[in-house]
Amino acid sequence: MYKKIPFVILSILIILMCSLWEYNVGYKNYTDKALDVDAENGASSKSTEKKTAYITFDDGPSNLTDKVLDILEENDVHATFFLIGNQINNNTKHTLERLIKNGNQIGAHTYSHEANAIYVSADSYYNDIMQAEKTIIMNTGVAPLVYRFPWGSSNAYIKPYRKEIIGRLAVKGLNYCDWNVSGEDSVGHPSASQIIANVKSNYSKYNEPVILLHDSAGNKQTVEALPSIIKMYKEAGYDFGTISERSKIYQWKLN
Repeated sequence: MYKKIPFVILSILIILMCSLWEYNVGYKNYTDKALDVDAENGASSKSTEKKTAYITFDDGPSNLTDKVLDILEENDVHATFFLIGNQINNNTKHTLERLIKNGNQIGAHTYSHEANAIYVSADSYYNDIMQAEKTIIMNTGVAPLVYRFPWGSSNAYIKPYRKEIIGRLAVKGLNYCDWNVSGEDSVGHPSASQIIANVKSNYSKYNEPVILLHDSAGNKQTVEALPSIIKMYKEAGYDFGTISERSKIYQWKLN
């Protein structure tokens, strides 16, 4: 059969077959690293038929956290809270106890959240996260399994030593989590309707969306938007879960 095919055509066929093999191998290696989607280029991840949304809140605890918990409880929804260590004290301890009792997950979002302090070096970030973890454990009895970089894992501050930080914290049993849907509620002063629109703009791209929202004292509009966001996902057939229940922890593809 091959004798009848001109040499040039046969060569092209062989090259195409090799390229396809390399693509398949590369794709497997990519997914094996639990990077199921590159959010930066908008690639879609529809790896499972079941749809589960993972709502996450950064920057708490705050004076709004109990209101957030009220809404979650009313809707039978669990979420993940990435906490700032220096905001955990006797005034917020009861709120954190309630947060855990209701089935929500706690993660670390550094101790100080001050870019000029935490991102000076790999040591400064590592020590800050360790301090946040210690504070969380002392006040809740729960060790966080996940952490979130302020401004995400691809922020320019940590590029020179990103891999070192990730590796050192992984040894401590901590894995970082990014997001693929954002309410953009920490940018400017968006209204509740704008936060809802920001989430709605790409929420249906993913079977397992990780939604970024914020739980700081200035996020009253986020609290107002939350019931509508939950309703939107429920009407689209999504369940809800915490980050540790996701098929893979969500992490951006890093260069």
